[in-house]
Amino acid sequence: MLAQKLQQAAALLQAKDYLQALELLHAMESAGIDSADFWQLLALAQKGLEQVKEAEESYRRSIALVPQPHVLANLANLYRQQHRREEAESRYQEALSLDANHLPARVNYGQLLLEGKQFEAAAQQFSAALERKRDHVNAQIGLAQALQQLGDQESAMALFQEVLTSDANNATALNGLGISLKTLGYGDEAVRRLRQAHQVAPNSAEVLLNLASALAVADRPEEAVAAYEAMLVRDPDNPELHAYFNGYLGVIGHADYLKSYHRALQRHPGDPRFAAPLARKYLLENRGQDAVRVLETALSEGGEPALLHQELSHVLREQGEFIRGLECARSAVAANRTPASERELATAIMAAGADYQEAHTLLTSLVEQFPVDQGLWALCATALRYTNNLEAYRALVDYDKMIQVREIACQQDFANLADFIYFIRQSLLRLHTTKQHPVEQSMLHGTQTLDDLFSRRDPAIQQLRVALGEHLTSVIAGLPAHDDHPLYGRNTGHFAFSDSWSVRLWRDGFHKNHFHSQGWLSSAFYLTVPPEVATGGEGWIKFGEPGFRAREPLAADYWVKPKEGALVVFPSYLWHGTEPLLTAGERMTVGYDILPAGPTQE
Repeated sequence: MLAQKLQQAAALLQAKDYLQALELLHAMESAGIDSADFWQLLALAQKGLEQVKEAEESYRRSIALVPQPHVLANLANLYRQQHRREEAESRYQEALSLDANHLPARVNYGQLLLEGKQFEAAAQQFSAALERKRDHVNAQIGLAQALQQLGDQESAMALFQEVLTSDANNATALNGLGISLKTLGYGDEAVRRLRQAHQVAPNSAEVLLNLASALAVADRPEEAVAAYEAMLVRDPDNPELHAYFNGYLGVIGHADYLKSYHRALQRHPGDPRFAAPLARKYLLENRGQDAVRVLETALSEGGEPALLHQELSHVLREQGEFIRGLECARSAVAANRTPASERELATAIMAAGADYQEAHTLLTSLVEQFPVDQGLWALCATALRYTNNLEAYRALVDYDKMIQVREIACQQDFANLADFIYFIRQSLLRLHTTKQHPVEQSMLHGTQTLDDLFSRRDPAIQQLRVALGEHLTSVIAGLPAHDDHPLYGRNTGHFAFSDSWSVRLWRDGFHKNHFHSQGWLSSAFYLTVPPEVATGGEGWIKFGEPGFRAREPLAADYWVKPKEGALVVFPSYLWHGTEPLLTAGERMTVGYDILPAGPTQE
């Protein structure tokens, strides 16, 4: 009798008739039924009706009676949906300790790791699942997605193709294949695959975003803009999509630049998700008063005060209104003390020439919490200069030891270095398809390539990557051992490129002072340098001058003269910029960041 009722409840759940299943199970509970299977069925009914707390308790009661892998996995799935990562991971591991062959637990555990950007660990879980069931589609896709993030695009493509062999209309596989093709530089083929994905999943904003990006890489701007617009129709209130869209509109000089933010603010007055980035972009276009107006309007409309005061502090101090900026920074911290608001307060204090020691204390606490944050170390170095703690400053910023200048060797296929550089430059020129500089980047009066440069399977770019890699291996091998140092302490002896790009500057072009937030070591390789750079100082890279406006500004304290065929390597947390070009000649560089890696990641 009990078995029949449990089967009946299971059948109702299979049919997604959660309410009738719940009524049946409650009747059984009233009759005193108490078994592991009963409680897990009750949990499934409760979860189907979005009774999350009740479902969690029922899963727990089932596990307390008899721990079963599938119940542990279901509880882990519930935790994962609630973003309770540690609890989810623990339950997946319990399930797999009971049954290493339980594929739902292993694949969903892999998805959890993938969501947490633990790509190597995720790949291990998906690989283990595929050892047990080679055609497990979710494991194939999960492994492919992990490999994409690890930079192995070819292996990822093979897995996506394997899925498509058995299911030609799998939108996730088509989307993934398109991403890998775009990353490798095959823009038109990426567009073809992503259009297929869009046909299968026409309402997916993610697919449209990838399609728009591929069209941009393929230098098809009108189609790219149309895809971006269609993307926002499907997900109009996603701030990341607005950022991608306006980033592209900016570099092609489109008339609709920033209009989507205004439409979003009409729908959501005062929303800092749209007011803050709009204000920041106005500021970067030297429209400071417009930026202030946007933020003050958002505050008057009831927008979240901590975030808006934080951004208003940034805007005001960059216009020289240091006292008002500092007041806003203190208001932001008072409203909500977060690492971001404390960072802005420390910057506003230094900008205003206030209590430099207070700024140093704030930043010391922050770098203890976030020891690999390059921006915090840049600010820390600045605070050390302002507090006249020069010994500590030189330990953190030792230019003579930390900045390396190397010259690449001519590759075997070329008669001389000039021919090799010409070969690289011709490939790069085809990729400089935009009209103006990205407003969010450090450069002014020039263009920058789209997407990650070294991921492209272009012969010239790959040869350059190899030539640069040889020097980078030598540079990190020569770093001294120092466990407590933010540069030296992270050295594993191996590295992986984390980002790469090319920049063309022309007359009046320069890089504003900045740091590289996604790097450990950063570098610039010089392909073309105007003759005037050799003697006049224009176009030189400078170090040490902070990237924020200040009442008591600090000057650069180290310079390096660019030279064609040379690379300059430096810690990513060093403030650096360039002196403006005064001549009409081109200054072309390849920039890149590297991160510490294991021996298999290079």
